[in-house]
Amino acid sequence: MLKLGIVGISGRMGHALYDSMMGMDGVKLCCGIDRNVQSLPAGCNVEVVPSVQDLKTLPQVFVDFTRPACSLEVLRFASEHGVSYVLGTTGFDDAGKVEIAACAAKIPLVMASNFSVGINMLLALVKQTAAIMQDADVEIVEAHHRYKVDAPSGTALSLGEAAALGRGVELKDVMVSGRHGITGERQYGTIGFSSIRGGDIVGDHSVMFCADGELVELKHHASSRATFARGALRAARWLEGRAPGLYGMPEVLGLQA
Repeated sequence: MLKLGIVGISGRMGHALYDSMMGMDGVKLCCGIDRNVQSLPAGCNVEVVPSVQDLKTLPQVFVDFTRPACSLEVLRFASEHGVSYVLGTTGFDDAGKVEIAACAAKIPLVMASNFSVGINMLLALVKQTAAIMQDADVEIVEAHHRYKVDAPSGTALSLGEAAALGRGVELKDVMVSGRHGITGERQYGTIGFSSIRGGDIVGDHSVMFCADGELVELKHHASSRATFARGALRAARWLEGRAPGLYGMPEVLGLQA
């Protein structure tokens, strides 16, 4: 029985993880971390503490979809205590990414901008399409709920990186995020991003390959956070027995990176 700890258990993804775990064979919730103990999932009867330092029972794997500062704090603790990690938080700066890599040298860690199986299939298709449709303009449109704090989304950036990889370029060199005013003509080879925030949209992503005379659009629509939760739990089970290292969903799903 794999013992899991949910970081941010009172949040939207925390609730989704809790619900997805109920009745799942081979996994057991052993603890949670959250400063807001007033909004715990209904029926939650495990140890929930405001700080990882207060935990009395350690899990085998932490699953975390919170914010960078919180994630790094718990990840440091996990690396010091040999607890594996599933990290779905996005919005890390370069220093945060360096720290994640250092922690992954001590523990097995799966990090992904999106744990949906469908999105990870989409990433592979975007890379392939970008390589084939070399002359097409690439535009990425993403939409999320009003509470999301970073833009473009981590998933949109991963889609852009997949397209850039297919083209053999660095995303940072060709990325254009948002447009306003007199922008001039579109520069050849750029990858454009547009972000929508509103309502309770779980997550919509579209990648358009716009060529002269035709348009190919690859899309993914998430109607429930359960899809991300199930993917994260799949990653947690996959981590059992793994050597320390930084892994992604392509390894979990057996896809080519």
